[in-house]
Amino acid sequence: MILTLCAFGLMIFELVVAEFIFSVFMRRKKFFWLRFIGSVSVCLVASFLALFIYSVITDREFSYNGVNELTDSVFKFVYYVAVFLMTVAAFKYSFKDSIWTVIFYCSGGYALQHIGWNVASCIGVIPAVNTFFSEHVYFSFLCEFICCIAIYAAVYFAFIRKRSAPDEIKDIKGKVLLFSTVIFVCILISRFTKDIAERDIFTQLAESAAAILNCSFILAFLFDMTDKDKAKNELQVMKEIMRREKEQYEFTKENIELINIKCHDLKHQIHALRENASEQYIKKIEEAVMFYDAAAKTGNNVLDVILTEKSLLFERNNITFTCVVRGEDLSFMDEMDIYSLFGNALSNAFEKVSLIKDADRRCISLSVRKEGESLSVHMENFYDGEILFEGGLPATNKNKDYHGYGIKSMDFIARKYNGYMNITTDDGIFCVDFVFPLKRVIK
Repeated sequence: MILTLCAFGLMIFELVVAEFIFSVFMRRKKFFWLRFIGSVSVCLVASFLALFIYSVITDREFSYNGVNELTDSVFKFVYYVAVFLMTVAAFKYSFKDSIWTVIFYCSGGYALQHIGWNVASCIGVIPAVNTFFSEHVYFSFLCEFICCIAIYAAVYFAFIRKRSAPDEIKDIKGKVLLFSTVIFVCILISRFTKDIAERDIFTQLAESAAAILNCSFILAFLFDMTDKDKAKNELQVMKEIMRREKEQYEFTKENIELINIKCHDLKHQIHALRENASEQYIKKIEEAVMFYDAAAKTGNNVLDVILTEKSLLFERNNITFTCVVRGEDLSFMDEMDIYSLFGNALSNAFEKVSLIKDADRRCISLSVRKEGESLSVHMENFYDGEILFEGGLPATNKNKDYHGYGIKSMDFIARKYNGYMNITTDDGIFCVDFVFPLKRVIK
């Protein structure tokens, strides 16, 4: 009975660890470890209690590796399904995600555990190894444990560690039903074939190889689906950002045009005031008017709007902004791409510079110039602190609203026109460079 409890206990432990690896994609509840350890402990006790009850009912000790009757195979299958559902309940109690999301990732964990167990089975059927394990049963448990841990580590570092979960898994219910059905069918077939005693080594190896292959396909589909869902979610967010940017552009354009009209009217009124006011008073008014009348004129209407808008923002926050641009050179780009590209770049620069206290370092520079058959856009600004990179792009710790998508949008626009974006940080200077080919540009 002790060997049976050890075998099933190891299996449950392997399953929980495999599912926990996939839990990096889920959100933890408060008092997570208390919830998790408590619920898994309940799951373990219930699993052992089920074995005890079955032994009492059938009046025989249940064996992990062998069967006495067909009912033992049926019980094993039902038992494995029940254990899986109990672990799902434990994870649902510990994580905030929906039950469908929990089942989705726990299915991946079950497939991973099944791969590890079958790899150990392949090793165990080797005649010399099988003989040794028959004499030293606990070494078979050690072999199974090592195989599972090695495969878990390989999958985690190769596929899971650098991934992030999509905000929403599309058609989650359909995917859960597909994965669960495939996994349970594989386990059902594997369960009944492995309980047949009269099998040679090649049959056992073929069965284990088929189970490994099937579960590997399940994991491949899981990673592929989550990657596609993440890409779709990001595309939807970027579309929403571009829609909002278009609205912001129209709003800003109207405001700047209105300001220019008012400034023009005020100039005439100031001229009339000269007869009744001091020259010093008139000069202060003119300076205030000139501040709002300093509209950029680059030769590109869209760029004029964004540069004027940002210039006013920089002026109000005591940030020095220098700009050398020929707007005509950007004629190959779509209007909203220009607004989004320069708007996001200048907003990111403002976010970093506004945190600097040293007045001499509160400055941003922008230049756009032709270099042979390419167009170069260079922007730099000072920054304080440390900037971490993830996938070649600056990482952000903020996850509210649409923060972090600005740089992705800039990179997307650069690639849209067969160009590229490069970001460097050196000696407290943050540099963003874009290079666009001017020949055969594809919009």
